[in-house]
Amino acid sequence: MESYTFEEHKHNYAVWTAARAVARNFTTTENVKTAIEKSELRKFAESDSKPSPDEFRSLHEQWSRLLMQSLHQSTGKKVSYGRAAKIIAIYLKTSVILCSNGKCEKSQVIHPPIDSRLLNKIAGVTDNTDFAKVRWTHLDKDGYWNLIHNLSKSFEPLNWKLERFWDPAYVRKEFPSGQAVAATS
Repeated sequence: MESYTFEEHKHNYAVWTAARAVARNFTTTENVKTAIEKSELRKFAESDSKPSPDEFRSLHEQWSRLLMQSLHQSTGKKVSYGRAAKIIAIYLKTSVILCSNGKCEKSQVIHPPIDSRLLNKIAGVTDNTDFAKVRWTHLDKDGYWNLIHNLSKSFEPLNWKLERFWDPAYVRKEFPSGQAVAATS
């Protein structure tokens, strides 16, 4: 019988969480798993590397490019940088940040998962409605890095701690005037 290691278990679960975060009407878990394995995210997650923010950015851009290529090949769909970034963030959150209780050096440079729930809450906290207008599934590379730069102006360091603004029960309500107002259900 083949041995099943904790690293394999963690990898499988991290793949599943990343796939669930981006899959809605987009692709399958199998496609996300294949893309992640081509990107070398797992190698990074299991390594002892301690990247600087600049080194992490370089790795992030490399992983995103590989994820986007693989997912485009398997789906035939255009894949945004925002989707690739979400896969990276969820995979690393699951396989690195949660496993180290957010205490390892890598946890300090890994970006939080960016989505509308987080951005809408941040818009309310900062009174910067531009954050609420961002559609993470449409972000290109420049848009993603501009968003990271703008978030970094208000929140340093930009890491998992930004998720204090993420609430799974958060609902964005639209009113007849077209004005979006944040509410918690």
